[in-house]
Amino acid sequence: MLWRCVICLVFLTFSLKQLLSHINRMHSRSPDFRLLCGIDGCTEEYRVYNSFYHHVKRRHSQHLIESNRPGDGNHVGEQPQEENQGTHQQQDNIQPNQLPEDSSITNQQLCTPDTDEGQMDINQDGAATVQPDLTTQATAFVINARAKHRLSQKDMNDIVAGVQQYQSSLLDNLRGQMKQVLKNHSGSTSGHLQKEVMGIFDNFIDPFASVATTFRQNSVIKKQFSVVDAEEIPIARSICKTKRGGSKDFFIKDKVFHYVPLVKSLEQFLSHPRIWSMIDKGPQRCREGFFVDIVDGTLLKSHPLFSEIPNALQIVVYTDEIEICNPLGSFASKNKLLMVYYTLANINPKYRSKLAAIRLLALARSVDLRQCGVDVILNRIKEDMDALYHGVKMQTINGQKTVYGAMVSVCGDTLAQHELAGFKEGVGFAYSKCRHCECTFEDMQSHFNEDSFTKRTLKKHIRQTNEIEKANTDLLRNSLRTTYGINRRSKLVDMPAFDIIQQTPQDIMHVILEGIAPLEIKHVLNHLVQSGQIDLDSVNSAILGFPYSPLDVRDRPSPISVSTLMSNDGKLKQSSGQILVLLRILPFVLESLKANAYVHLIIELIEIVQIVFAPVLTIGTVSRLKSVIENHLKKWKELFPANSITPKQHYMVHLPSQIKSMGPMIRHVHAV
Repeated sequence: MLWRCVICLVFLTFSLKQLLSHINRMHSRSPDFRLLCGIDGCTEEYRVYNSFYHHVKRRHSQHLIESNRPGDGNHVGEQPQEENQGTHQQQDNIQPNQLPEDSSITNQQLCTPDTDEGQMDINQDGAATVQPDLTTQATAFVINARAKHRLSQKDMNDIVAGVQQYQSSLLDNLRGQMKQVLKNHSGSTSGHLQKEVMGIFDNFIDPFASVATTFRQNSVIKKQFSVVDAEEIPIARSICKTKRGGSKDFFIKDKVFHYVPLVKSLEQFLSHPRIWSMIDKGPQRCREGFFVDIVDGTLLKSHPLFSEIPNALQIVVYTDEIEICNPLGSFASKNKLLMVYYTLANINPKYRSKLAAIRLLALARSVDLRQCGVDVILNRIKEDMDALYHGVKMQTINGQKTVYGAMVSVCGDTLAQHELAGFKEGVGFAYSKCRHCECTFEDMQSHFNEDSFTKRTLKKHIRQTNEIEKANTDLLRNSLRTTYGINRRSKLVDMPAFDIIQQTPQDIMHVILEGIAPLEIKHVLNHLVQSGQIDLDSVNSAILGFPYSPLDVRDRPSPISVSTLMSNDGKLKQSSGQILVLLRILPFVLESLKANAYVHLIIELIEIVQIVFAPVLTIGTVSRLKSVIENHLKKWKELFPANSITPKQHYMVHLPSQIKSMGPMIRHVHAV
């Protein structure tokens, strides 16, 4: 019998056991998990996988008999190749809460059923893997519980003490039962056998003893999991005062940032066999005319390092700020942190966005960087980048190897990228508002093709930063900064083989889903409602009543209030995921207005989003994208002449060339 997963509608198998294994690994941890049994017409519905599994075991046990036909794994024509590759590697006797031998601690794997890389045993919350011995499993339990549930150290110690107490009681109970069994079956050898069996219980080593205290936990974690300690790098000093008794004392306090050494972090990362195998076999380029990953772009094909050493490490850096305190509270900006992460573009795209593949590189307080500048972090990163570019000897799973690497892109929202790259962070105050071309506000309103603008180049950028640095007066320096849209010469310019213009791609999530899409949807709906062509209540009813798929239901859009629709900002008060789902359903919501020019504007935007977020593109599709963006911006100016083209709308004209240079844009969003 052929079994199909009714949740993803992709997975096919001839074994019910393999189907249950697939549902357990891929869908059971979804917060919106819901499953209708459907076996033999059964109408039972479950929201917990374990309950569903035991239902199948009780009511439909006859189907659990292995029904795989001989040679099914070789009949590719009977099921899709990707599914075949995944199913023939699965174990047939996987039960709930039971993992394959090479699985991770939390069963949140970096692999999917359609992978030919095998199952990666990287933990979703870190890089730890479960070893056969009980001590490692106990350590893994402590790590996962503390990280997943955000437990304090005291709470974690109390839990470990409770587990040890329960474990001791369990052993005493088992010892008594075993002793009674041996007594009931006494014989000539019972004395010796009883002594041997009781010796096992008496000599049992408590696996939690090594993690019973905070010091022991930290020691075992560092020893077993090759933890890379962060460096504390001072960047400035400040004079602070403290009250001691009735007097006040002054003391000097260092302002520091924390940096995880890149070379050591990479060495630990490459010690994992699955990661090293992806690096070692080199890039998997697609055939000419297709774009699947960063390696298919023209940039890496002509790069001085990657053209000579194809399997060199492709380092993608991402930066963003996070707010620790309540963003509406009185300490909103005081404790904001700048986080710098990295990942490797050598990793298969299906694993690259997993938490285990994204690693912390640096952390600093934003208030300290306002005084010292972000270049203090880039200086330290540059030291490791220089060493990697010329080769560093690392201990890998296959012994000592000379590893090369370079930075391929710096990702983040516009504010973060401009801060790192030295451009004007608030583009509204700059004469040149784009980091890829030298467009003015007036040019933005009338030209919608990238070829109409003068492109920035690295050589010209360096010349402009030199002019700013050599300016004789502050007035001239500020004037040049405004004209060029540049604040300073960034340390990114000095990174080996790094082009600050080409290798800072636009973040399509921030540019489109948090900028262009809410703005245009809001204006279109506002016009349709005010002109009486549609009612806002009917739009909200359609949004609430739409039959969302299991993947989209968690990001279903919120109803749009009148105050939100009539406000002057370009926001809809929806998350980026909600905006993406809203774009998918809008053609159905506005189905009665198909011939409307404003609705056609939204249809064009949807086409742009589909192309830009596509994981695979052809050169013909990229050329079409350029044409669609140009026509879309022209139509926007025709329908809304009073509204200016915003910088984010202008950034769209550069997306086609960036795809040709660095592959699909989705690879730079899902890289983090």
